[in-house]
Amino acid sequence: MLTLLEVVDFIVDAHLGGGILLNALLFYIVRRFSKSSVGTYKNLLATFAAYDIFLSTLHLLTRPAAVITGTTFGVVTETRFEDRKLTSIYCACFTVPFALMNIHFIYRFWSVRYPHLIALFSSKKFIAFISIWPLMEFIVWYHLCYYALTGDVDEIGTHILRDEFARRYGVVLNDGWIVMNYWENDEFQPRPFISMVTFDVIIFASFTMAITLGSLTFFIRTTDKLSAQAYHLQRTLFIAVCAQTFVPLVFVYIPYYCVINFAFFNINLGFVDIAWMRMTACFPAWDAVIIIAIIRDYREGFLGMFRKKKVVTGGGTTWKTVSSMLLPSGVSGVSQVSQVPSVAVDEKA
Repeated sequence: MLTLLEVVDFIVDAHLGGGILLNALLFYIVRRFSKSSVGTYKNLLATFAAYDIFLSTLHLLTRPAAVITGTTFGVVTETRFEDRKLTSIYCACFTVPFALMNIHFIYRFWSVRYPHLIALFSSKKFIAFISIWPLMEFIVWYHLCYYALTGDVDEIGTHILRDEFARRYGVVLNDGWIVMNYWENDEFQPRPFISMVTFDVIIFASFTMAITLGSLTFFIRTTDKLSAQAYHLQRTLFIAVCAQTFVPLVFVYIPYYCVINFAFFNINLGFVDIAWMRMTACFPAWDAVIIIAIIRDYREGFLGMFRKKKVVTGGGTTWKTVSSMLLPSGVSGVSQVSQVPSVAVDEKA
C-alpha cells in the first residue's frame, strides 16, 4: 500500500516529465505556428518554454526538499554531492521567472501604449541589456543563500534540520544545507532576518511591477490606435500572460513566501514545508498547458498535428466548386467547375 507521500512523489515525477515534454512541444508550436501578428513576442514565449524545460530537469536531478522545525528553516538537495552551492543555485534559478514574467508584462504594455518601442525586442543590444535583469536577480538570490545564510555541517541549525529530515524521510544528509535559524538558543539572529526581508522585497517588488503594468495594459480601448482585430489579439495575449503569471504565483511564489517567513514567527503547518518543493515542480507543465490552450493559433496548431489528411478524388481528379464571388466581373452563374489534380486537404473538425 502506497503512502500519501509516495503518491505525491509519483504525481510530482509525472509533472516533471510532463514539464519537459509539454514545454518542448510548446517550443516547437511557438516556432512553427506563430503568425506575423504575434511579432517578437514569440521569442519571449519560446524563452519561457526553454527555461521551464531547464527547471524541470534541474528539479529532477537535484531532488530538493524544504524543512521547517520550530524557528529553523532549511533547504537541501538530495544528491551525492551534498554541496551548498548546488542548493543555492537551485533556489536562485527559481527566481528567474520573476524577471521573465515582468519582461512579458513590459512587452504587453508597450505593444498597447508604445508600439513603436516593440522594435527594441529585435535589437541584439536591447536583448543583451534586458537579459541582465534575470541574471542580476539570480546573482542576488544566490549570494544571499550561499553567503548570507548558514548551513555548515557542525552548526546548531544544521543539526536540527538534519535530524528532522532523517526522522521524516529516513535519509541522513550531512551537508548541502541552506539554513535560516532565526532564534538560535532563543537569541535573535539578524543575518537570516535581513535575508528574509530582502527575499520578501524581491518577491513583492516583482508582483507590484506586474500588477502595475497589468493594470495599465488592461484598460485598452479600440480607439487607442488599435483596430478591432489588433484589440482582440492584444486582449488574448494579455489574458495569456496573466494566466501564465497565476501559475508560478500559486506554485512557487506563495510557497516561497510561506516557508521563508513562517519559521520566523514559529508558525508550523506540517504540510507547508513538505508541499513547497513538490509544488515548484508542478508549475512548468501547467505553464505550457495554459499557453497552448489560451492562444488560438497554438491550440489549433496543436490539434492540427493529430488530424488526418483526407484525399477527395473522383475518377483520378478532384472537382472543386469556386464561388461566384471569385469570378471576374461580368461573369454570371452560381459556380464554375474546374478540373485540377488530386490534392490533400485538411479534414476539418
